[in-house]
Amino acid sequence: MTIKSRLDRWVSDHYEWLDGQIRANIAKGKMREYADDLIQEMMVQLYGMKEEKIEQLLDNGKLKWYVLSGAGMQLRSKTSPFYQRLRKHKMMARENGLEGSDKNIFERIDDTEEMSTECYFSCMKREIENLHWYSKTLLKEYWEQGMGLDALNEKYNISKKHLTKDLNAAILTIRENCEECDK
Repeated sequence: MTIKSRLDRWVSDHYEWLDGQIRANIAKGKMREYADDLIQEMMVQLYGMKEEKIEQLLDNGKLKWYVLSGAGMQLRSKTSPFYQRLRKHKMMARENGLEGSDKNIFERIDDTEEMSTECYFSCMKREIENLHWYSKTLLKEYWEQGMGLDALNEKYNISKKHLTKDLNAAILTIRENCEECDK
């Protein structure tokens, strides 16, 4: 039996237990919102490891320990790939005041001048076209077609937290590139 098939079987046999342990003992309290992403991160790491290391952990019966201790480190460390890809962006979105309900995600703080509104509208249209295809598709479906987070989640099977993060990042990019309209 190959190492990959052994790992597949091990994950299949232990995934529910790992999921429960990570949710109950690692990603709990305020960190609960990261549980799904943390589990996925650990699976990505497992399948990215060298076969010799996987075989050693399987043979020694220490793979559970590796996954759980790794999940704890990923969640707490500010230098971990998990933090860099997920938690950092969420924290930045909070700091920039972008995260929130999908009802006010596109509201501008100061929209009093007609000239400013016109400038923003043309700049936003231009900047949306310059976005990565993924961000452009999400923004157009969310904004122009009026699809809510629930509908986008159902259509693409992407968590609402990721959708919010990705929409917020796209909006931040547009706002930064449209600063000329604030003058």
